[in-house]
Amino acid sequence: MKRKEFLLFLNKIVFFFEILISISLIIGILISVPDIVRYYIVILQNNAEISSGIFKEFLSHILLLVIAMEFVLLMVAHTDATIIHLILLVISRKMLIESESVPDLLIGVIAIAILFGIRKYLLVESSDVKIAITRHKGIFSSGTHVNDINQVYEFEIEDRGFETLGELVFFLFEREGKPILVGETVDDGKYFYEIKSEENGSIKDILVYNIK
Repeated sequence: MKRKEFLLFLNKIVFFFEILISISLIIGILISVPDIVRYYIVILQNNAEISSGIFKEFLSHILLLVIAMEFVLLMVAHTDATIIHLILLVISRKMLIESESVPDLLIGVIAIAILFGIRKYLLVESSDVKIAITRHKGIFSSGTHVNDINQVYEFEIEDRGFETLGELVFFLFEREGKPILVGETVDDGKYFYEIKSEENGSIKDILVYNIK
């Protein structure tokens, strides 16, 4: 087995286990939902002083479920924005439930400010996958990783040593000596790659579909 084939096989195994873990988390979340109703009942049955402490536990429980759901999205999507959102939720829960001193709150505020700065100035907000019609056809942004397309949408694109789809398609166009224009198509023997849009002379969106 070639190294690339082995890595692709290994990626599929890892992705399969990530799906299993995600399903397990979803089941755990569903099992925990009835506890929300129980918290309501306990809060209604007690006075305000006792209910305030119970409500704090209730809020902690809710936020933990939200964090678990966001973690499921992270396991499936693997996007930088999802990671930032998950960390924000964890910090928010820490501040609301466990922070009891001014220094703790200040550290939390600084951490959130840093995360917002990272999201605004360091992350490029773009939709990597515009549309995935079937396992043999889809439109992807040029920055989408070839391995991600193969794993998530079950394509079998040979990356030829390139990390992103745009780099691979650019190489194929250069090899064929074709102009990089909207509507132009190139193939690698297994898939057609059609440029759907460009921006400032660079490839933006690419339609990928099976030759057969």
